[in-house]
Amino acid sequence: MIYLAAVLNIVNGVLSFGSAGILKKILCMTMIIFGLAAVWAASRLNIPNVTSRYAAIVLSGILIVLRIVEFTVWHNIGFLLGVVLPIIVIWRLNSTEVRDWFVKL
Repeated sequence: MIYLAAVLNIVNGVLSFGSAGILKKILCMTMIIFGLAAVWAASRLNIPNVTSRYAAIVLSGILIVLRIVEFTVWHNIGFLLGVVLPIIVIWRLNSTEVRDWFVKL
């Protein structure tokens, strides 16, 4: 799910890059950069390391914040729907069985 959230963030950043205004272009570049970072963090989740879990949680939180900022800039309710996937990722990564898997191995 984090891959999907990251790819949606990247695609949304690329599609919105044509908007006028320096603030919107900076936001689009930020979305693309953090989307790529989230893809990297998701690829590191296969390695049972606590820091990779924390990185995925932090980047999911950043994706949520970016979606909220994106909503305030473009005033489109569809951007808020993109918040659902990172919330689910954070919820799943904080579950007991996932925490045990990352600590045990």
